Amino acid sequence: MWNTYYSLALLSLFTGVTFGSSKCVDLTIPITVSAESLTLAFPPFQNGYQAEAFVEEVVKRDPSSSPVSGTKNVTETFSISAQYCVPDTQKKSKTIQILSHGLGFDKSYWDFTLVAGNYSYVHAALEAGYSTFAYDRLGTGASTKADPYNIVQAPMELAILAELTQMLRSGKIDGCESHEKYVHVGHSFGSILTNSLVAVAPQLSDGIILTGYSNNFSFQFPFISTTGHLASENQPGRFSGLSSGYITWADKYYNQFSFLSYPYFDPAVLEAAEDNKWPFTVGEIITTGVVPLSAGQYQGPVLVRAYSLPMLPRDASSLLTCHARDQYLAAQSDYIFCGGDCTGIIDGPYSESRALFPNVSDFEVYIQPDCGHALNLHSNATGVYAVANNFFKKNGL
Repeated sequence: MWNTYYSLALLSLFTGVTFGSSKCVDLTIPITVSAESLTLAFPPFQNGYQAEAFVEEVVKRDPSSSPVSGTKNVTETFSISAQYCVPDTQKKSKTIQILSHGLGFDKSYWDFTLVAGNYSYVHAALEAGYSTFAYDRLGTGASTKADPYNIVQAPMELAILAELTQMLRSGKIDGCESHEKYVHVGHSFGSILTNSLVAVAPQLSDGIILTGYSNNFSFQFPFISTTGHLASENQPGRFSGLSSGYITWADKYYNQFSFLSYPYFDPAVLEAAEDNKWPFTVGEIITTGVVPLSAGQYQGPVLVRAYSLPMLPRDASSLLTCHARDQYLAAQSDYIFCGGDCTGIIDGPYSESRALFPNVSDFEVYIQPDCGHALNLHSNATGVYAVANNFFKKNGL
């Protein structure tokens, strides 16, 4: 499904970011990848009315037509922004965590320092002895803002995650040390990519944690129905130059509805998250369901948290081998993946997650109480961080 081509001209800029004696470096990584692109069957939106009509069509009981007219293989070169952090040498593990954020955020989701409090998963991982590699997905943060219709799609983003992982493993990212183990943590859309990574290239990961995620896709429509707003109109000061294919939700209250559970968050966190949100693309909405998830020979541990989106049928034909660990971490009140209550969705008779990993050595589900979809932004986020890092440690990672 994807092929990768190495790009060795890597630019690094050292920052002043430190966590105690831990250090972080910002990276700008040129990367060339190939992936299958779905050709959309409609022209780019000319205005917000067309964007809203698109969303209405997506959430219809019976859509009138397919949004896709065909497929083609494309090769593109992008600039990917990342932050690499290493802990104090006295605490240092031989494992690095590769962090993939979800829709509506950039990599700062993992190190949310816009508001005082314990909202940094990166800090918790460093304290636990892990190095981290967090990156801005294509179309977000300081990474390339590519065509949001035909390029910024799930298969292309999967290819980027695979290539970044391979480059880290091969020592081809300047400024990053070599490590013995490479594990992945995803949130929401980032968890879909992480799940798919071990389905198509299981040898690239020694363990995965899927947060803000489930494989039950019955609850995505309320979230999608809020997203028919052109980013260029919603926040013109930040996004006036973006294509009409970059979309978002209306305001902080829709943000709260999808990501946060009242009263278990600081209103200042919601304000900061809304002011600094990142749009997602029409291509992502349409193609989330085309990346494979089934990893029938995956033989390590899995920890889950909860999320769900796609429109198109999933390819469940990939049964590849991965000797890794898998954990699902779910928010109790996740609306996007669980309809507001994850109990029974990821750990009961309605769960489809376990079937994707029938041979893992450790499949674990954890539901965080008093928490919504964006687990890292709630007042009890440190409990989630501890569960995640302890899961890796107990599995020798």
